[in-house]
Amino acid sequence: MTKRRLRLLALAIISSIPHSTFALDTSENILTLATSLCLQPDEVPSQLSGHEYSENEIIARGSRLGLEKLFTSKTGSVKLDIIEPAGRPKRTALSASDSNDINMPGIWMILDADCKLQEAKRAVYDDSTVLYIDTLDNSLTTTTNREWLNPPLPDTGKSDGLRVALIDSGVNYQLDEIARSLAVDANGDPIGYDYWDNDNTPFDANPARSWFFIQRHGTRTASILLREAPDIALVPYRYPRPDMSRMTQLIEHAAANSIRIIGMPLGSNNHSEWAAFSKAVDTHPEILFVVSAGNNGRDIDLNPVYPAAFDHPNIIVVTSADDTIRPAERTNYGRLSVDYLLPAENIPATDFSSEQTKVSGSSYAVSRLTALAARLLAKRPDMTLEELKQQIRDYSTRAETSRYVSIGYIGDPMADTAGLHGNTDSSFKPITERSQFTSALNLVALSDEWTTDKITASLKLVNKIFRQCGLGISAQQLIRVTGSDYISNLSPGSAITLSRYLADDLAANPVTIYFANDTDMHVKFDAEAFGIGNTGTRSWMRNTLWITAVTPDTGNAIAHELFHILANSGQHSDEELNLMQSSTSPESTRLSPMQCQQAIKTATANDLLN
Repeated sequence: MTKRRLRLLALAIISSIPHSTFALDTSENILTLATSLCLQPDEVPSQLSGHEYSENEIIARGSRLGLEKLFTSKTGSVKLDIIEPAGRPKRTALSASDSNDINMPGIWMILDADCKLQEAKRAVYDDSTVLYIDTLDNSLTTTTNREWLNPPLPDTGKSDGLRVALIDSGVNYQLDEIARSLAVDANGDPIGYDYWDNDNTPFDANPARSWFFIQRHGTRTASILLREAPDIALVPYRYPRPDMSRMTQLIEHAAANSIRIIGMPLGSNNHSEWAAFSKAVDTHPEILFVVSAGNNGRDIDLNPVYPAAFDHPNIIVVTSADDTIRPAERTNYGRLSVDYLLPAENIPATDFSSEQTKVSGSSYAVSRLTALAARLLAKRPDMTLEELKQQIRDYSTRAETSRYVSIGYIGDPMADTAGLHGNTDSSFKPITERSQFTSALNLVALSDEWTTDKITASLKLVNKIFRQCGLGISAQQLIRVTGSDYISNLSPGSAITLSRYLADDLAANPVTIYFANDTDMHVKFDAEAFGIGNTGTRSWMRNTLWITAVTPDTGNAIAHELFHILANSGQHSDEELNLMQSSTSPESTRLSPMQCQQAIKTATANDLLN
């Protein structure tokens, strides 16, 4: 790797007036100009009198937010944004460059309503590439806070493992979890590439809005991909925003490096931007492209997003689902253009800064399906594209999703029933209640927090409460299931995997109680009931009750949720000490004759009672 030559950008703005020069290469000069422009925004400082001048209104959401003033010459440029939002103090932002292209600035600063410096940053270049951004103090002296845009590559990497590409804004390869997974060739050289800057450092940086407010995205998508497919060798590509025709070179590079799966959590509304990509996809039918449907909250059959709207057999388009198996808020859908819904809301990811965060959207559905495809192909590298697509399809269920996607819902892309182990708890003594009406239950414990004694005591209290209705519950065995950590928490995904794994064991009884560790639902409850009425799109969760290990008064909570299922109703009661109050308590155990009659009638009709 060649040693970088660093150049600190000299901020020089030279007026075209003969013998009049003003250099922005000292803190004093920069602050002087910024303060002058802030205090007298309607006047042109003498230092800029020879510059070309233009101004534009700053419009946000249809309202005037302020005024942009631009001064340019052959040797420099200054942009002044005077922000005056309604009801808020004025703020002035100044950026300056030693080029007539203000999009390559050297310094940026914010001044408050009194024209006092509040914040400042300086760009440090390597030739024409911004290497990093330095934060400055109030005297414009460099602090220790540095934000990298193009750091040197690490010496670590991975020469084995299935190579999987991710086209995004790059990745933060300064993080160990990314660095150790970077694919390298036989010589130890990284395979990934930056097609934005045309160099070999695909670092996570999207300066589309501003060099001083870098957007980071690729590290989060990569972290999810690597968590769910930890054995892959990651090939990161920084997408070619300045010239999207370079997508042809990118895909040729991937094909030459034996890459068969490419994740693409990106897109736009501009068809022409993606013309080169579309042709390249046709040229390489052996490569599977997993593409984001986008996050505009619209039907892309009617209002297309690209490349998701392209009709290529080697493209799979995905979007994010909520807990009701519908497209999540803001995410796109299309019964023709989109193939799968996946749960990708509020899922954990590693941020650019190495912090753990929660992310949502169709970009992260791309990471999850790309990881699934990678695990499947790693097991059988000789698979054809059609065989791989069919194996992915086998993970899906229709789940009444035909209004939104063409194939279905992949509720648990991590599903691996070979990793689950179920055993009958021999210490559990059957519970039998002699009542006029009895509901036979399946019991499944997913956490060691649920001891046999705790479960038994809770169920005995349920019977004590239900006796006032002539109701009872019975259970002949307790099954304990262990596996991946996520399987012990409530979610539609874990539920679908458990229902498939336990299908034979759960066939005998109509209602199942899952004694879980926690919940991964977006709206979190300690305990939750799923009856006939609230599982129209989640048939595998029908007539199940989930209770978490942190639930207080577990017997009361189980009785409350089970009554919801028997009555097939989410209705609560305002009656004092009634079991069906919105919040359970040890004292609230009463059920009215009318509640009892309705629950028995409904449960009998739904074959939930003997």
